[in-house]
Amino acid sequence: MNIEPENNTFDALMVDITHQCNMECANCYLPNRDIPDMDKNKLYDLVQKLPKKTFIRLIGAEPTMRDDLFEIISTIKSFGHHVSLTTNGLKLHREDYVLKLKEAGLRLVLLSMNGADDDKIYKIVDSGKYANLKIKALDNLVKHNFIVNTGTIILKNVNEHIVKKQYELISKYNNMKVKPVLRFRSMAPLGRHMGDKHCYQMNEFIAVIQSQLDVTDQYIKQNRSSIVNNLTGLSFEMPNAHIRLVNWSVDDDGVPDKGNESRGRVTEDFKIAPFFEHVKMNEGGY
Repeated sequence: MNIEPENNTFDALMVDITHQCNMECANCYLPNRDIPDMDKNKLYDLVQKLPKKTFIRLIGAEPTMRDDLFEIISTIKSFGHHVSLTTNGLKLHREDYVLKLKEAGLRLVLLSMNGADDDKIYKIVDSGKYANLKIKALDNLVKHNFIVNTGTIILKNVNEHIVKKQYELISKYNNMKVKPVLRFRSMAPLGRHMGDKHCYQMNEFIAVIQSQLDVTDQYIKQNRSSIVNNLTGLSFEMPNAHIRLVNWSVDDDGVPDKGNESRGRVTEDFKIAPFFEHVKMNEGGY
């Protein structure tokens, strides 16, 4: 059931500010490109009605497709909310673009890196060779002191080795003021995807991560930073990064992470709904 913004109880709101994208990934839960960009003024009105300080997560498709992204960031910040950007990072290879994001007030970026520095994997998963652009984007974010999260989809029998490569890649940076978060998630059979055969259940997903990072159950137990449960997510500390595992396997209704009370979504009529329940309900549409 959708709620009015003034009744929001979610700590974070996902905002699909555009359905346009400059990539054609093999896995995309939001593949519809025929939907107009979100009305920023209606978004501002919604944000001002929120009853508490909230994380506004600007996502898409690809939010950097909007020319007014800098304004959107600075305006939401001016209302006293936190803002993060989830991006494929192709435009962030330009240092001037990253500086404009910083000038707008942005500090937290989640950069999609499904292949780390391996173009063979990007070609399979994201339908292009993007390693060089992704590394340049990461360099720029680190150089200008952004808080960096990386997001990586792990697909069964495709890119498990990327877990280790991504950790080794981030470990090369020794000047990060805030320890980065490496998010590894399983694939959800939503929207456009590579097929159920590439999906992981959480228990086997954890085993893959442990093998790649050479960590034991005991290590995770001793260094656990937060845990929901083994069905929805797991976080633990390593010397050079926070490791966060996210389970996107679906329930009998085809919904991943059902019942998550911390993450909402701004709907097409500018109300608020549980994130994945709304995504599934509107699959192929909004």
